[in-house]
Amino acid sequence: MKLRKLGNTGLLASEVSLGTAEIGFDYGFKGSPHYSRPSLQDSIRLIRRSLDLGINWLDTARAYGNSEEIIGQALQGTSLKPHIASKVRIDPEMLKGSDSASLRKEIFHSIEESLRALRIDSIDLLYIHNATPEFLRRTVIRDSLEEAVRKEKIQVVGATCYQEESALAVMEDPLFRVLQVPFSLLNQRMSQRVFPEASRKGVGLFVRSVFLRGVLTPQIVSLPQRLAPLHHQASKILNVLGQEVDGLAEAAVRFCLSLPAISSVLMGLKNEAELESNLSILTRGNLPEALMTILETLSIEDQTLVDPTYWQDLI
Repeated sequence: MKLRKLGNTGLLASEVSLGTAEIGFDYGFKGSPHYSRPSLQDSIRLIRRSLDLGINWLDTARAYGNSEEIIGQALQGTSLKPHIASKVRIDPEMLKGSDSASLRKEIFHSIEESLRALRIDSIDLLYIHNATPEFLRRTVIRDSLEEAVRKEKIQVVGATCYQEESALAVMEDPLFRVLQVPFSLLNQRMSQRVFPEASRKGVGLFVRSVFLRGVLTPQIVSLPQRLAPLHHQASKILNVLGQEVDGLAEAAVRFCLSLPAISSVLMGLKNEAELESNLSILTRGNLPEALMTILETLSIEDQTLVDPTYWQDLI
């Protein structure tokens, strides 16, 4: 497993990191045979095996069901100590009606709950979950996270962003040293302005949704009819790549890892077989530059197709 610099944090990230939403709750498309979460024991085996294979970052959140508790159990009795990223989620309604003291209390309550569940003393990286300019205007949020760093409850502050403008706004504040953003072969919007700005400012970049909730995997065969245009575009991608790749999952991962701005690719996985299959892709290296140039033209601009927040009735 190769390591990459996580911006200017001084930390290193395995080129692939383990996302744990899929072990905390049912994930995918309703009705798909891949929708159910794995058992507790299978989840623990998945986490431990990922660490054995060189993954050094685990990504979780208070909002991911009981994934923090599962990680806490998995790390008991093992000498492997990965970096852990979690997220504090603030209800947008609190931004409208809550005073500063209430917001601070909510943030520290979330942090303490994460520490308890994970069975650790400090979180390596804590994101604001779905940060927006509205969050940034409430200075108590920033001040509370900075206070948590001083108290060594957390080490590094970051933000997860869904929209390009939010990510650019976050990077105006040097407190936020890592971003997590959606990015895939079919949704390359963040590469236009966010990636260059992150590189310029030394901000670490984790990318999520690289498989687009299973679209860029063999699970594409069970895609709901409404998302059929994604199937068509994925077929174009495979036609471009030909014998260079063995399927969509390999195309999705190698495309992301061929971009130097990306610090690590977050993979949401459900079992050891998926883990080992996807990590085997890493031995095949970057995609040829000529193919990358073509693939960069195949992004879909219609966000209702490539942004899962528009698929709530399907997932």
